[in-house]
Amino acid sequence: MASVEYRRAKPVEYGEILRIQSANYIGHLPASERAQGFLSAQFTPQQIARIAEDLGTMVALLDDQVAGFVCAFRKEFETGSPVIAKMLESYERVTFEERPLAAFNSYVYGPVCIAREFRGRGILRGLYEAQRRDLSGQFELGVAFVSRSNPHSLKAHVQGLGMTDVGEFDCGGNRYVTLAFRV
Repeated sequence: MASVEYRRAKPVEYGEILRIQSANYIGHLPASERAQGFLSAQFTPQQIARIAEDLGTMVALLDDQVAGFVCAFRKEFETGSPVIAKMLESYERVTFEERPLAAFNSYVYGPVCIAREFRGRGILRGLYEAQRRDLSGQFELGVAFVSRSNPHSLKAHVQGLGMTDVGEFDCGGNRYVTLAFRV
């Protein structure tokens, strides 16, 4: 089997990132396919480009094909996402290692998505580790959110990657779990 290359996305790959995102967005998936995980929100092509210019989007390439991606952006980055805004509002009351999230120099991890045909090959862990290496020394923590109705993703991030469940918040009638991890 070919090895997977992990690196920052190039503009030529943004279209593939958007394709994977769209194929896994909750609004585009039948209920039967949501059990394998889904994305709660979608970024526009302009947002993907802006994120890539900020902290970056890491891609996993297998045979020159984008197999998955993970985004990273500063807390101050304006996404326009009400879910991210709600998560950031919770930083004063949510704690990690007995300190409020607001006390840490942190970034927002995600979204992350692996194309269906490449799942089960360790690509999530590879993306996570590549992003952590890339941002090491710049941040203390990464912080993510996962929909409570997405147990597959929660398990992958908490049990699979060792992220810590630090709290929950509501947005738009949905419940989300806030996860934190040391960079």
